[in-house]
Amino acid sequence: MNSSRSLLCADRQVRLGGAGVWGWPLPRRWAAGLARQLGLLLRLVLLWAAGVLLASAWAAGSAREGGALAPPAAAPEQPMQAGVVPVRGPGGLALQGQVAVLADPTGLLTLDEVRAASAAARWSTPNQPLRAGGPTVWWQRLVLQPQQAHGRWLLALPSTALRDVTLFGPFAADGSALAPPQASGLIRPFASRPLGLERLTFVLDLPEPGTYTVYLRVQSSIVQHMTPTLWHASDLHLARQHQRLFDGVVYGALVAFLFAALALWLSFRDTLFAWFGAMSGAALLTLLSFNGHAAQYLWPHSPWWIEHSYVSFPALWLVASAGFARAFLNTRQTAPAFDAVLLLLAVLALGSLCLGLAGWTVWAHGANELIALLGSAALALIAALLWRRGFTPARWYLLGSLAPFASVAALLLFNWGVSDWLFMQHNSLELGLLLQSLVLSGALSARIRHVQRQNALLARRADRLATAASTDSLTGLTNRRGLVEVSASLLRRPGQHAVVLLDLDRFKPINDQLGHEAGDFVLAELGRRLQRHSRTRDVVARLGGDEFVLLIGQCPARPELDALVERLRELLDAPIHYREHALRVSASIGVAISPDDGVELQSLLRAADWAMYGAKQQRNGVRFAADAPRTEPPTGLMQMP
Repeated sequence: MNSSRSLLCADRQVRLGGAGVWGWPLPRRWAAGLARQLGLLLRLVLLWAAGVLLASAWAAGSAREGGALAPPAAAPEQPMQAGVVPVRGPGGLALQGQVAVLADPTGLLTLDEVRAASAAARWSTPNQPLRAGGPTVWWQRLVLQPQQAHGRWLLALPSTALRDVTLFGPFAADGSALAPPQASGLIRPFASRPLGLERLTFVLDLPEPGTYTVYLRVQSSIVQHMTPTLWHASDLHLARQHQRLFDGVVYGALVAFLFAALALWLSFRDTLFAWFGAMSGAALLTLLSFNGHAAQYLWPHSPWWIEHSYVSFPALWLVASAGFARAFLNTRQTAPAFDAVLLLLAVLALGSLCLGLAGWTVWAHGANELIALLGSAALALIAALLWRRGFTPARWYLLGSLAPFASVAALLLFNWGVSDWLFMQHNSLELGLLLQSLVLSGALSARIRHVQRQNALLARRADRLATAASTDSLTGLTNRRGLVEVSASLLRRPGQHAVVLLDLDRFKPINDQLGHEAGDFVLAELGRRLQRHSRTRDVVARLGGDEFVLLIGQCPARPELDALVERLRELLDAPIHYREHALRVSASIGVAISPDDGVELQSLLRAADWAMYGAKQQRNGVRFAADAPRTEPPTGLMQMP
């Protein structure tokens, strides 16, 4: 019992990566180390939260002053804004520093009012990227001076999450509008987008060389980049194909991870794989929403879903990420304090989901950003601490958690105006989630190998225990229990089988005169002799005391069997050298053959016992059950359990 308990404890330590057994008393130095690590984790999380809150407060203050993270104040533009000459290029024509903006905090200004001469002083042309967010409406003005006639140009905004965008114009030099207004945004069905593209893109038909003016009215609930890019139609089509190829690779990888996780869950019924599938599915839906493909393919006629999915699916991804972390790191058993942190993150993400579904999209978006940033940092710290404790698969999770953490941080830095790298806004989250899924798939493989090693170790221990339970400790032969187990399958095979029962004679004086050590030596030596001179498919067993059994499968015919048994008798009669003594024993042997004398082990042993009893009485050494009259009572030693 004590060995079993020790084995169980050792198994727990292996399963937990050597981190100790939670719920059992820990050594004082371990408890002190755990307290120091928890204190370090809490301090780092609090410092990180303070920094994020300060940055959020700065961003919110900027939004209250100008309704967004407004561009730096610039000198009022001159009455005539410099015109932009449209030129073709593989990346389009970037318009940063060439777009005039006007802030409308009330959102009540009309097109005529912003075009009036009295509003000229309110226009500015900043050199920084333009951002919109909050209740403020931003007006943009772009002056184009094409050099060729019949040019079709496209004005594309970089974000898919602008709430309401309307393009007015283009207006000719005399002020006449060449096209009706074009309206789009999250609050409108996808069909309202002029070209049916994921990103907000508007058509500009410029019939002849000259000067044209275009106005954009932009409003976004959450902070988004809004500096437009001017494209030639064919250039945008080619760039869009490249982007869609990249998106398709990312989507395909996530779908593959989703189905792989589903297959693993159906095979193992382990919630770890269910959480990984949920995380992959939520990440896929998040990217579909951010890239505009959810609005295009999933709910093109539902503005409510188009707007709310932008904050709802990221919250679901955060919940699934916390659940996967709990399952993968096994924090419920290995680190209850860390498990509480992960549960808190999941609860906060659920709260953000409820806010988004209730219509508080601005608050939900801010909560998602904060939870993603703090959660990624916390998960990285937890994985690092568990890796330090010896839980090897945690290193994979640490690498996987760093990828989305870096992408989320890059995206937030862009949204907060710290970074102007447009590539990170468009692709950072996709790259981060793809790298995370790739690394975590490796982490799952590592964990599966870890579990397989544990199971193999447990299987070896179980085999050793089973072998010990069915093996005679003195001779190393099969014991009575092992004989019963082996015979169950061997005796069911077709053909004749034999049970040879050997009872030692002249063994008791050896024990009485030389002691039990000499007797044990004799028994072990006889067991080795029987084992060496038996076929590998036969079973040699010690029933206890001085009785042995040889179970012969597919035994030969009677003459060959007689010769085999006689050799065994002579083998046992040979002297055994123990120290300075030459010890001799003999054996009375009874043989029973299946199916004539029985078909089960118990009946065959009983028949062999009758025969052995007759051989002992007749002092002739060997007797077969078929030749032994059953007129005398058996010894009663063959009663099997």
